[in-house]
Amino acid sequence: MSIENKTEISEVIRAAAGDEAQLRERVRALVMKALVDHQADPASARDIMRDTLAGLGDGLLERGSQASGALREAVVGLDEAVGRSVYAMRMAMEEAWDMGHNFATTDLKDTVDAMRDLEEDLLSSIKEASDKTQGWLKGEYADLGGHLARNGTDTGAQVRAVLEKLNSRMSGIALGSGAETLATAGEARARLSAVASGILRGLADALDNKRA
Repeated sequence: MSIENKTEISEVIRAAAGDEAQLRERVRALVMKALVDHQADPASARDIMRDTLAGLGDGLLERGSQASGALREAVVGLDEAVGRSVYAMRMAMEEAWDMGHNFATTDLKDTVDAMRDLEEDLLSSIKEASDKTQGWLKGEYADLGGHLARNGTDTGAQVRAVLEKLNSRMSGIALGSGAETLATAGEARARLSAVASGILRGLADALDNKRA
């Protein structure tokens, strides 16, 4: 199944939330699939998170308040999937560096800016979902958002690791490196996205095999 249209994930998540027992694993798999289909692009992740949460809300409301614990499990799966996409982008950067490529600051600006905001995007998407729903689920979203804001997310931890690695690498480049610099920002982003997508697909396949 391809999830090339971001809004399609709402439909598959809604179906999973309606009757899936292992919702954490199922949501994680579906979100990773959507991210792979969008080349692990951090700029696409916010829409995917928003549409995932919308699908979760619709599916869980159909099950009723007895499904309250399922929301937390599902959002953990969402967070893990987005965190793994950031990890894949980090691995793509490191692979490029190992091949002797460097990045100018402008090459990575859009990608890094999008990654830097991912944790806040996740929290704001949860708040948006809370604002749009009613009843028991509204309170569940609000409580979960507050918990993640206090304790942090897997996505945020991965983002901080990427930024730390990137800052260290950029400092080394500034001191002078003879390695090749990629020609254009567009080339850098395209290469990173392609490699990160492949890495994320490998992670998703490994998780699928483990789950099976």
